[in-house]
Amino acid sequence: MRDELLYLGQEIVSHKSEIAQGVILYQEQKYSDQLTLSGVDMEQVTEWRMQLIEILGESLIVDKEASFQRIREWTERVGKVALEKGLPLNESLKILSTFRTAIWDIFSEQLHDNQISASLMLQVNKEINPILDEIAYLLNEVSRTHQKDQLALIHTAMDELSAPIVPIADKIAILPLIGEIDTHRARSVMETALKKSSDLQLDYLFIDISGVSIMDTMVSHNIFQIINALKMMGVQSVLTGIRPEVAHTLGNLGITFEDLKTSASLKKALEDIGFSHYEVVLPV
Repeated sequence: MRDELLYLGQEIVSHKSEIAQGVILYQEQKYSDQLTLSGVDMEQVTEWRMQLIEILGESLIVDKEASFQRIREWTERVGKVALEKGLPLNESLKILSTFRTAIWDIFSEQLHDNQISASLMLQVNKEINPILDEIAYLLNEVSRTHQKDQLALIHTAMDELSAPIVPIADKIAILPLIGEIDTHRARSVMETALKKSSDLQLDYLFIDISGVSIMDTMVSHNIFQIINALKMMGVQSVLTGIRPEVAHTLGNLGITFEDLKTSASLKKALEDIGFSHYEVVLPV
């Protein structure tokens, strides 16, 4: 049977173009439309499919590990392009089953004339199926990694937006805090504040809390942690924008900012360190 498998493997490789065309016939119109919308050239898709068919055929000829290595390289390369072009994973996985059908088609005449047996073709399927299963698994992994990378980028962007440190002069910057400061956000603010303070070599960081919606024990504790971490780096933090109602609430809670430099407004805090601004002359 080994010689017969070698023959079938060679036949699959030599007929890879026909098999690739057969896959096109079996793919759903929906997927064809998605390919068109993605902008991926059909000739390129056909080339990728012929590469896969060649690997499937050679899996009957060469060492299995060599085939699996080629499959891993093929899936990583093609899978990334498919995801970047917006091709849905579930539709790509459905296409895999059509490769088996298209391969059977090229041997249909030989099967009909009993030149090869159905049992031999079943053995071919048995050899090829693990490789197709591996492709399905690897496509899922490529998709999962892609999604993880995208989420990481989104989280990074959100973290930066949640702590927009704005340099206004050499070694001086402002950190306006707006909205709710929960534990997760406080951690992100601290990480961003420490990194940016180091990058900008800050001496002063003015933390304005006039836009913080709720100021309670937990929020004040989070702000204390941020300020203490900055102090360890040699950055002088000044807390500004404490609204009267916030000061009243904190007083009732027994929370004070006695050990911190504070100021009623950002403008006043900047003036206290001698920061001055130049008059801006607008063009007429």
